[in-house]
Amino acid sequence: MTDADGRYRFRTIRPVPYPGRTPHIHAAVFQGSDRPFVTQIYVAGEPLNDRDGLFMRVPEALRPLLLADFVPVDDPVAELAAEFDFVLSPVLAGLFAAHTA
Repeated sequence: MTDADGRYRFRTIRPVPYPGRTPHIHAAVFQGSDRPFVTQIYVAGEPLNDRDGLFMRVPEALRPLLLADFVPVDDPVAELAAEFDFVLSPVLAGLFAAHTA
């Protein structure tokens, strides 16, 4: 759920790679009864990004929209934090809708 200003928060682990994929977080944004907007959040600066087939399918100019910087924080329950703005782009949604494995 988002607040009145569209802000959201969730807690997870920093993603790690698995066979054939760079670290990423699957995300789906729901608005009413519309079909969900599905995307993936990638770790900025991760060397495996350049070898990930799905990430490389995204036009280079749009890739920054999918990256989040995981930075150290002074927090008793978290070591890292990242900010990510969801940009509801049909072009990007189409890339991930059928590839959410």
